[in-house]
Amino acid sequence: MEDLSLSDVSYSINSNSILEKISFSVGPGDWLCIAGCNGSGKSTLLRLMAGLIGPSHGCIQFGGTAFKDLPDKDKKISILSQRSNVNACLTVQDLVCLGRYPYLPSWGVRFSEADWEQVSYAIDFVGLNDLRDRSLDSLSGGERQRAFLALSLAQNGSILLLDEPTNHLDIVAQNQILNLLEKMANSGKIIVSVFHDLNHISRYSSHLALMRQGQLLEFGPTDHVFRSQSLSETFGLAIRVVEHEGQRCALY
Repeated sequence: MEDLSLSDVSYSINSNSILEKISFSVGPGDWLCIAGCNGSGKSTLLRLMAGLIGPSHGCIQFGGTAFKDLPDKDKKISILSQRSNVNACLTVQDLVCLGRYPYLPSWGVRFSEADWEQVSYAIDFVGLNDLRDRSLDSLSGGERQRAFLALSLAQNGSILLLDEPTNHLDIVAQNQILNLLEKMANSGKIIVSVFHDLNHISRYSSHLALMRQGQLLEFGPTDHVFRSQSLSETFGLAIRVVEHEGQRCALY
């Protein structure tokens, strides 16, 4: 089983500690949500898990192999950040095709039939078949976010990392994105996301990591961690977790 594991991971800049001794592990089909106040180290942790920066101490492994030694990392890991900068004139299909470039032996090589099948599958999965020839700048926020999810699907990696994927979306678009991510987790991918909406975390995630001032306060199955005391300590607010129609909700 190819788990994503962090062992005593710390990160500092110019002797200033950003993250301290973070340890946890998630596996295929898990959806880990990372929650905490702004400045708690959530986005830095996500960048470490993407391999964009290296830890100052400790080890990050995937399938038992350290990230620094991991072959074809760009085939295994996708990251969708708050600022995904691409040419807005690209069509949906052009964007999704970018997910197949790690598989090409060199630039200029044409896509294989398998490449095109993966692109078509990804566009169909997110429900954008009718918009595949539309430019990104003509899409709504929700449609654009679904197009980026299709890009990640076309890459066909094992790990998908997302930094606030529902930010600035209306509730309909949020629901579409969350349901797509749930389908991706159910297909066996490891999903790791940063969220601010506690009730989204309760509804969708399988695991929860609570961060405060660069430290991991608690990690485990969401049903165990999503408690009044843990959330209140994490955010410094009086948060009450109640159950409504079988679903835990956070009131504050």
